[in-house]
Amino acid sequence: MDPLSACLLLLTCLAGFSASETEEGGAVGESSYGPSSVQIVGVSIVTVGIPYGFQCTAVCYPDCKYTWTRGSVTSQGPELSLQLLHVVPTQTLSCTVFNSATGKSSTVQKTLQVTAGPSNIQISGPTYLTYGAESIFICSASCYPSCSYSWTVSWKGQTLSKANTGNISVTPYSSTVLEENLLCEAIDPISHLYITSSLLLPVASISDISIVGDSTVTMGKQYTFTCYAACYPSCNIVWKYMGKSYEGNQVQIPILHQGDKKKFACHLQITFNDYTKIEPLTCEAMNTVSHSISTSVMNLTVIDPISVHASSKGLPVGEKPFSLQCVGPQNPASITWLWNKLPMPASERVHFSSDNSTMTFNPLVHTDDGLYQCVVAEGGPPIQSVGYQMQVNYGPYGVGISGGDLLTVGMLYHFNCSVACYPTCLLTWTWGNVTSHGPEFSLQIEKLIPPQLLTCTAVNPVTGVELSGEKKMQVIAGPTNIHISGPGFLTAGIVSNFTCSADCYSSCSYSWTVTDDGLVLSNAQGNTISVTPSTSGIHFVENLTCTAQDTASHVYISKALLLAVASLSDISIVGNTTVTMGEQYMFTCSAACYPSCEIIWKYMGETFQGDHIEIPILKSAENKKFAKSLGITFSDYFKFEPLTCEATNLLSNATISTTVNLTVIDPFSVRPATQALPVAGESFSLQCVGPQEPATITWLKNKHKMPASERVRLSPDNTTITFSLLFRADGGLYQCVVGEEGPPILSVGYLMQVNYGPDQVSIYKPGGGPVGAVMYAQPGSTTELQCVATCFPVCSISWFYGGSLLATKTSISFTPAAPPYTTPLTCVALNPATKQNLTAETTVVVPDGPKNVVIKGPASLEIGVTASLTCSAECTPSCSFQWTVYGKTMTGSVIDITLNRYISEESVSCQAQNTYTGQMATTNETLSVSDPQWCGC
Repeated sequence: MDPLSACLLLLTCLAGFSASETEEGGAVGESSYGPSSVQIVGVSIVTVGIPYGFQCTAVCYPDCKYTWTRGSVTSQGPELSLQLLHVVPTQTLSCTVFNSATGKSSTVQKTLQVTAGPSNIQISGPTYLTYGAESIFICSASCYPSCSYSWTVSWKGQTLSKANTGNISVTPYSSTVLEENLLCEAIDPISHLYITSSLLLPVASISDISIVGDSTVTMGKQYTFTCYAACYPSCNIVWKYMGKSYEGNQVQIPILHQGDKKKFACHLQITFNDYTKIEPLTCEAMNTVSHSISTSVMNLTVIDPISVHASSKGLPVGEKPFSLQCVGPQNPASITWLWNKLPMPASERVHFSSDNSTMTFNPLVHTDDGLYQCVVAEGGPPIQSVGYQMQVNYGPYGVGISGGDLLTVGMLYHFNCSVACYPTCLLTWTWGNVTSHGPEFSLQIEKLIPPQLLTCTAVNPVTGVELSGEKKMQVIAGPTNIHISGPGFLTAGIVSNFTCSADCYSSCSYSWTVTDDGLVLSNAQGNTISVTPSTSGIHFVENLTCTAQDTASHVYISKALLLAVASLSDISIVGNTTVTMGEQYMFTCSAACYPSCEIIWKYMGETFQGDHIEIPILKSAENKKFAKSLGITFSDYFKFEPLTCEATNLLSNATISTTVNLTVIDPFSVRPATQALPVAGESFSLQCVGPQEPATITWLKNKHKMPASERVRLSPDNTTITFSLLFRADGGLYQCVVGEEGPPILSVGYLMQVNYGPDQVSIYKPGGGPVGAVMYAQPGSTTELQCVATCFPVCSISWFYGGSLLATKTSISFTPAAPPYTTPLTCVALNPATKQNLTAETTVVVPDGPKNVVIKGPASLEIGVTASLTCSAECTPSCSFQWTVYGKTMTGSVIDITLNRYISEESVSCQAQNTYTGQMATTNETLSVSDPQWCGC
């Protein structure tokens, strides 16, 4: 038997054979039996790189031979050793046991799941931990098919936390922990092999920061402060005072009872020469690894022995002279004056005494307000004095009245009087013969009057200076002729636009309010508004109010519209959702509408009016609910069919709908008469099955009546239809129409799909057509091939190359094997339903050569005598030949040559060329020449 026939026989046998790990066989005769109870003993999961042993056992007498098969590898004996060197797909071991006495054999298979690893484990993440902050670490390893991971975080052997993910977020346990150990374990979930990796990470921390030193200091003296901070691994400390930073002198102090944790200290020396009553001194420690910062603050109380006092009697008053004096416990070497922290120069108005201890303003102006200090220089650094905050009494200047120049009759107006004055001026208002006191004044005009002055008079209570401001007021009347334009009703869910207009003195501004029964629904600004009533159906009338306001006088006028809301909501269908063919059912559709609705039904492409009912809803007198009922007798079968109710508002023409999906139960159905599948070329029968005997039965195919014929026969009662020979065209939907007392009932259908083929099998190159009887392929090249078969359902495909199984898939990437160079490539299509197979074959020719080019013929030539020479070479598929003889070229594998002149020797060359690849090879021969007629003279 040739290899292809053997493979086809094996496929046919395996199609009806379900393999397991133990296969039972029977005994033959009384003395010889078996094999039976064939079994493979061994693991079901193997890991790459690990050796495994398997044993095949069977009950046999007198003895059995064992053959193992794994892919294309076979071995003999009851035991098999296996060690995979790289990852491969799922492996199948087959053990075949043969008893030569009984002539029987039995095969059992074992499927092995392949795993690899874990290996190459790695933890990636930061190189340290920071107390109080999260750090993310990722564990990775090489596993096949995958890895699972677990983490353990510990400190001094104590487990702090665990996790079962590929990454972990770690926050140090406490500030006293100096380092934590991270252990990642990668596990192959199938083989349960594992590998671990760990990291010992230091915890960057900073704590216990404090400042030691005097909290009360005196200007001009030097003080020392020390800042302490407990850090790991180390800290940098800086000082901050009055907007400046200082490094100080930093030292490291080991704390013995805390092991590796160290305390750092930084000393700072300051001489205070700038006065502030209370100023913070800040120490800031930064961890050198994590860059986290911790601070400590000490508020310093500064005592200054020098101060500035007023030497003039009375308060400082604008336009009058005033003096300040620098006072201290001793005579200073020099005095400098500051105003708001800046040097105070002399001028025509500002004078200093000969020793600079006194500064005199002649006169004061209100811009002289500010902080005055003197800077005293003695033996040490300059000392800044306690300051004198001077507030100059001045004014009034620039009296102004806020508010417009227009007054509208009937409107209340408010005015404010502003003035530059210190201390606060006394203010008096004058309007005609009316006076009022205070910074505010209210005015309301009851009728039109001529323009009139409004006056505000300011008096400084210290200086006694008086100043007035005034405003000329004009009196006008407010807006009129307000009007709203827009539609006469609203529609729920639909936008309606309205416009408001009015006559105003200068211009109008507009505002809108939409209400329902006192409830504000919305507000808007501008002369137009878009109103969209809610679709919830709770508002049936809405009140639209427009307010027009004069932009100058702010007087307003309003107008309102009461608008009906055409609404449509709450549509629903009441009735059975499961119905039976041939019975009548009632359905009711209801919808809440204002003012009224029209309801229609839709079912299976048809429209029904139904019976109209109006149902008032008592809790809302203006809203009504409308309903329609519909009676249907179901006679056409659809397993699920929608029943739709559609309601249309008669005022707005808005439409809503609702749908229920009806499940139709059919007491009749079409079923195959046997369990066999419908196969082309074989007989097949269908039955109309129901709960009772029908009066009449009509058969339909794809909704069309099915007539009888020589090939299609009906039983006497029409309950069975039989195809003596199925065609592919017989596929389709088959139903029976049953007539009883009521309307005809359409049964549940049977969708018949005829199984056929394979009818035609071809080997194709994608995009290149069929390969033909011969396919040329270069050595080492790859060709994409497809096996195309006409089948229903899909055929299974097997490829054979040189009689050996190559692949079991439709498309392959084909690479030719080493010599021999002409090998059959076969595609076998097997239909699992029809149990039929068909083969397509091509011969793969791998071009080779030319090699071993040889010239055959006589060793010498004789003058005048014709000689034949033959050129041969090893070529696949074939070679052509070209000769070169005494300067001429000739073609063909055999040539005849005749010499007619004497020479001592003749050179002959033959070039062989492969007819497919064009490759060439050449051989040369030198033949001696003789002439029996030549005398040699």
